[in-house]
Amino acid sequence: MFMCPEFKTVLYEKKNAVAVITLNRPKKLNALNSQMNKDIKYAFKEAKEDKEIRSIVLTGAGRGFCSGADVSDFSGGVTLRDFKKMTEEGVTPETIITPYDLLDVPKPIIAAVNGVAVGFGMNVLLNCDIIYASEDATFGEFFIRMAVIPDMNGSLLLPMLVGIHKAKELIFTGDRIDANEALRIGLVNKVFPANQLMSETMKLANKLAEGPPLALAMSKKIIHEGFKKVYDTMLLKELQYQTKLYTTRDHREAAMAFLEKRKPKFKGK
Repeated sequence: MFMCPEFKTVLYEKKNAVAVITLNRPKKLNALNSQMNKDIKYAFKEAKEDKEIRSIVLTGAGRGFCSGADVSDFSGGVTLRDFKKMTEEGVTPETIITPYDLLDVPKPIIAAVNGVAVGFGMNVLLNCDIIYASEDATFGEFFIRMAVIPDMNGSLLLPMLVGIHKAKELIFTGDRIDANEALRIGLVNKVFPANQLMSETMKLANKLAEGPPLALAMSKKIIHEGFKKVYDTMLLKELQYQTKLYTTRDHREAAMAFLEKRKPKFKGK
């Protein structure tokens, strides 16, 4: 049995047969830093290996679900060295969450989006099995604002969910949409009043936890098998392209402009 490490930025709770993973940096709207990167990865590993767990809920503490990478902590995302290692050697560093940390869990994962979900926060949702949202939730592919491309295979999954032209609009502009628009375009399954989100999510999580675990696991696996080859290829391409973009002046300018609270000036270099 995998021994769960002490989590510093994630709350991990077992509620009967449901594991509830709560991103817990509320003062930063649960922005992803290096510690949270590691904590999310191992929280899903714990839920995967716990035989008592039959379904998983992912949510955020406070007003946000996840506001993307913490730009003030550049070690929060995948570093250039890590990208090169994954690209050249085909391996995944142990402290970095990847889409496979969710896709390879043979249990249904429900996202309960309680607030802002942008950048990494939006794309981690795309790798969940079902997405419920609060009326207060907002969504956005903010990567263009940092002069990079979507992570967590968002460039593949978003067009599959909302269509290629809507996906291009969201990725190219970095605009934010509300929960009702997310529901209209097929990004989320259902939208609830804020005070009902977790109760409705847990209702579904418990229903799935009471279902036949082998059939649920195989259902998830066979659905993913349908696009696994292109998924693997696209993820490798994402790593290769992102490696190049992280070395550009435009990316450095975007990051500095964000920290200095000014409009970036892109040069295409």
